[in-house]
Amino acid sequence: MSLTPNDLLEALKTINQSKTASTPKEYRYVVYARKSTDDSDKQVRSLADQIIECEEFAKQHGLKVVDKIQESESAKEPDIRPKFREMVERLKAGKYDGVIAWHPDRLARNMKDAGELIDLVDKRIIKDLKFVSFTFENTTSGKMLLGITFVLSKQYSDNLSDNVSRGNKRSIEEGKYINRSKHGYFKDSEQFLRPDGDNFLLIKKAFTLRLEGKTLDEIAVNLNERGYMRVRKDGSRRVYEMDKQTVAKILKDPIYTGVLLYGKNQVNLMERYDFQSMVTVDEFMRINEIANNKQYLNLFKSYRKAESVKADLMRGMVICGDCDEPMSAGITSKKSKAGVTNYFYYRCENDECERYGKSVRAKVVMDYIYKYLEGKPFSSEMSYKHYVEEMKRVSALKQSEARSYLASVQTSKTASEMRLGRIKDLLLSANEESIKQTFMADLKLAEADVKAAEKNIEKAKALLESGKEPICAYSEFLELMENMATILRSMKNMSDIDFIVKKIFLNFTIQGKNVVGATLNHPFNLLDTSKVSNSGHGGTRTLNPYGTRF
Repeated sequence: MSLTPNDLLEALKTINQSKTASTPKEYRYVVYARKSTDDSDKQVRSLADQIIECEEFAKQHGLKVVDKIQESESAKEPDIRPKFREMVERLKAGKYDGVIAWHPDRLARNMKDAGELIDLVDKRIIKDLKFVSFTFENTTSGKMLLGITFVLSKQYSDNLSDNVSRGNKRSIEEGKYINRSKHGYFKDSEQFLRPDGDNFLLIKKAFTLRLEGKTLDEIAVNLNERGYMRVRKDGSRRVYEMDKQTVAKILKDPIYTGVLLYGKNQVNLMERYDFQSMVTVDEFMRINEIANNKQYLNLFKSYRKAESVKADLMRGMVICGDCDEPMSAGITSKKSKAGVTNYFYYRCENDECERYGKSVRAKVVMDYIYKYLEGKPFSSEMSYKHYVEEMKRVSALKQSEARSYLASVQTSKTASEMRLGRIKDLLLSANEESIKQTFMADLKLAEADVKAAEKNIEKAKALLESGKEPICAYSEFLELMENMATILRSMKNMSDIDFIVKKIFLNFTIQGKNVVGATLNHPFNLLDTSKVSNSGHGGTRTLNPYGTRF
């Protein structure tokens, strides 16, 4: 009996059903939850809430969850989420089949990550996406809707950033002060600077004393003797100890004349509201030895430039030993006959700490580092053995990751080649010119996919080769470790120094004017044979801490 067209259709239907026999209930899902570091609790559900809702969603729909990933990073920029990247690589390696998230904007708020996700769905590397508060179907229209949702998420992030900048600019133009209040003032409910009672009179007295010829040290002593106090975040007050550097900064700050500088914005506060200045412009010019308006403007420019300087050397690494909080990094400038010299310092900004407002120079920390490295803590056969073991472990890990990536891209190339072959077959069998043109466009895309896959294979092979990192000989290792202090001392570029220090150390603890301990970074915490305990900030405290006083 001859076959009919219907018989052929039934046969094709059976084949298609066998190819798509697996169902979402057989897939292995990973739950991904993200909360941006700058999101408020009202803007987005917490990580715990997202995880709970995703798990309940999976249970209701009979889905198999094999892993859960939580991340507290913004998604508005690509390549800054390590756990998201790890999840994508595991999807490519076939460890997961699908992803469950609370909403698409938890997965991506930038076009690069969004495009990559949709591409993985297209290639069936991601077999399914599920969202608690969004319905997604793996169809042409479904992917289009998902893409639109990602675009809207990106637009939200961009608008949020623009709105914050625009809002700040508008607030400044209105005379509002968006930073911490200045000495002698407090911020009212509308962010306007208002006289802070006795503090206002004390700081105003400082300007008067300077006009009378008093030194910075004398003014600082006067303020301390008269009990100058600083307002805490909770509204309470605590004694604030002035020093001559703080006094100098106050006396050079044009805001006390009524001029607010913020970025490129300059605002006359007395034209915006009933701002009460402490000193007239003429008095301000006399105090700062300014003879004309041009010098007055130059002082404004230099003050604004000084305010904008950022001290990136070991930022966040220097810890106050009294409150266990990172100290803020800053730069102060001093004039001399040789010119202007910048000094790096670290200051405790925790209002609740007894050392609030106290600072220590970066030189103290650097001297500690030099002395520690001059002790050659890593120059031993035991350290070398640790180094060799660590290098073997890192090399093996890189090799494993590279092999996984290579297998993934080779699979991708095979799929692209199969698709290319099918398109060629359809092109040969097509009769109408319009259909041929459509297939020709698809053919070019498929060929491009194959070429891209070939490039990825070459890249994977290069990664596989580079993963075989050479291990230094014992003599080379000792030479490097014994000269680390000398190498660091010879560096002039702050970013280079910062890079090296961060490779070796995690943090430093300050007590008074001394460094009393440090935590080594991995793998140096393994190489240091003089370690004594695993206390402090998650690492090893070093023996015989070196404190350098001013």
